Amino acid sequence: MKYKLIYLFILLSIEYNVFSQNIISNNLVPNPGFEEFSSCPYTFSQIKLAIPWDDTRGGNIGSTDYINICSSYTYIQYILFKNLPYKGNACAGLHPYGNNNIGLFTNYREYIEVKLKQKLIKNKHYCCKFFTVLSTYGAIATENIGILITKTYVNSFNPLAQGEMLIDSVPQIINKNGIITDSINWTKISGIFQSNGDEQYITIGNFENDNNTNWIPIKFEADAAYYLIDDISVCECSFDINLGTDAKLCEGDKIILNPDLPNASYTWQDSSHAATYEVRQPGTYWVRAYVAEYGITTSDTIVISAEDENICNPPLIIPNFITPNGDGNNDDFSIGNAANYELSLQIFNRWGNMINQNTSYQNDFNCKTCAEGVYYYLLIAKNKRNGSVKEYKGSVTVLK
Repeated sequence: MKYKLIYLFILLSIEYNVFSQNIISNNLVPNPGFEEFSSCPYTFSQIKLAIPWDDTRGGNIGSTDYINICSSYTYIQYILFKNLPYKGNACAGLHPYGNNNIGLFTNYREYIEVKLKQKLIKNKHYCCKFFTVLSTYGAIATENIGILITKTYVNSFNPLAQGEMLIDSVPQIINKNGIITDSINWTKISGIFQSNGDEQYITIGNFENDNNTNWIPIKFEADAAYYLIDDISVCECSFDINLGTDAKLCEGDKIILNPDLPNASYTWQDSSHAATYEVRQPGTYWVRAYVAEYGITTSDTIVISAEDENICNPPLIIPNFITPNGDGNNDDFSIGNAANYELSLQIFNRWGNMINQNTSYQNDFNCKTCAEGVYYYLLIAKNKRNGSVKEYKGSVTVLK
């Protein structure tokens, strides 16, 4: 066998939404699903056909496979008969571990490596993930597989160590699923890391030596583990949530706090776990969001205080005279802050006779046909915010 290894209020009752800033940028991995290729693979050891991927071997011992359904090679067809790619028509196949107890090289490893589209930025956070499945082409299952992010190209071949191919480094992204024994469903391996600056290469494989590799036999001839790799991504990401600046709340209004983090679970200050939180009373509110996919916890707090009553329910300003002469000044009986109320208006002359009635007053009474003099009004105002009703009586002088 060949071994492969928010000014947060207005004066009406409104529902408010405050959203988070969740950013996941474009994928920096070129050809992340191995769909682009220079030619179909006709044998193993041809990952370089999926341009610009490489295998890090730098020598003649060991290599990584390019698996594509366009291939007519018998062993590739056998692999695809058992496992189709996670997406599309292609994937990579590699041995992350070879059992030196039955004659393989010590620390036999295979890797895939590619240069990212751009260098990573210092102190920025990057979300990384790929999918893998245990191929029945292998006879061992292991948990030791992850992503190493480096500034320079990594060469795994050591001609002075009798074929040893271990990259002895600590990967930033490791498998947290335990030994991957699933040979039917693809397993997602993901994580997040903070860049030291200028990293531009990623390498996928096993970075533990033989003694520290955790594995179990799947077949009697436990010679090597073999896994398929597909759908690789490295994206700048931020999971900061923002409930907004501290705000004021009028009685009868509500604020809907919405962290809006995809695939997150939430815990609010009252131990509830809904995706949003409705605020109707002043107080201090906080939320803690956990994104299990990347093991990220983030939180934010907002203080909601009571707004001044004169701002929430501004008093009506009722004129005591009008001059309906068409000059545009004081022509109408225009009531200040009327937009906050439902108004009903009655106008009476000096003898008590009602000369105008409007149950939905819109600041449009001008008394153009009235004689000069004093008139009297009865105004009933219903607060749109809280439904309270107040009656106003008074006089208005018409001057012409």
